[in-house]
Amino acid sequence: MITALPNYPTGMVFEGFRGRLRVEEQLEGVRVIRTWLKPSNSAQPFPRLVSYLTFVASSLLLGVRGTGRRDIVFIESPPLFLVLAGLLMGRMAKACIVMNVSDIWPETAVRAGLEMRGVPLRLLERLERLGYEKSDLVTATTQKASDSIASRFPKVATAVIPGGTDLELFRPERRSEDLRRSLGIGEADHLVGYCGLHGLFQGLETVIGAAEKLRNDPRIKFVLAGDGPTKRTLVEVATAARLDNVVFMDPMPREQVGELVASFDVALAPLAAELPGTMPSKVYETLACGVPLVVTEGSEAARLVTDHALGRVVGPLDVDALAGAIADLLDEPAEVNRIRRDARRMAQRYDLDEVARGAEATFLELVGDTVGAPRTY
Repeated sequence: MITALPNYPTGMVFEGFRGRLRVEEQLEGVRVIRTWLKPSNSAQPFPRLVSYLTFVASSLLLGVRGTGRRDIVFIESPPLFLVLAGLLMGRMAKACIVMNVSDIWPETAVRAGLEMRGVPLRLLERLERLGYEKSDLVTATTQKASDSIASRFPKVATAVIPGGTDLELFRPERRSEDLRRSLGIGEADHLVGYCGLHGLFQGLETVIGAAEKLRNDPRIKFVLAGDGPTKRTLVEVATAARLDNVVFMDPMPREQVGELVASFDVALAPLAAELPGTMPSKVYETLACGVPLVVTEGSEAARLVTDHALGRVVGPLDVDALAGAIADLLDEPAEVNRIRRDARRMAQRYDLDEVARGAEATFLELVGDTVGAPRTY
């Protein structure tokens, strides 16, 4: 695996990696090569562009050395700029190329309201086309996203590799009353939580607005855990509004995230716009913990929640609807208990071990090997 020096989501290279150009390590039997970049978690486009391009350059100049021949080069998108490095690595390694699309860019960015037009937009569209057309296989995390790609690029081979979750790490039994008490949650109180990136596409200002709407209900407390380019602004807004029902938490090790999510009474997975084909990864973790969801309409998360009655769906950036959905769910304890049971059962479909086995079968079929596992980076 070739990746950047660890800096997500704070935008600062982690302690122990600072001042390094290239770091190689073994993680759970996987060779990981980390290369330098100019990190940023800025909401402004130029610092983010610099961050992307410095990693593209360093991954080619420093990352490929000594990797040898590969059967598959796996490109993660977004960011689309990785297409440049991935395609070159694929040709150098004489490998099959798989482009995995977590979000369809630049369409998702435009829908979410990013200022993108003219030359920058055309450049991203050309990178998108280049990545799809030069890849041997394009994978997406949802059927909707895969169908969208196939409809625009009918000659491109596509497949679905859904997201998944660790059902042992994320489970209802990890609910912690000690953790809830540390957040000021009493026995009769309700904890509404968000855990993940505080980014441009999440629309978390709506969560702060909903907390302000519900500030007079002493039972309801909000916690937002994580970091990202919008966190500072969110903290400033909540502080200015004197919201004593909102707690911000720093990023935490993944092992602790399961305990936090399981301790929610309602979990939020908001988006700043209707983003067809998008399934926030936190949805799988929330299901595994048996927690009711409030999600944004126009996404695959909304379809899942609606079809299986696992919570509420609200419009993007609709503060009143979000506050109403939270209050409505918490006023229906029988429904919440039913959702807890159904959500955990639904999560069995997204067992990470099963997802991995499906992905392996897809890769083996691609390289025409039915015996050994393909060599991938």
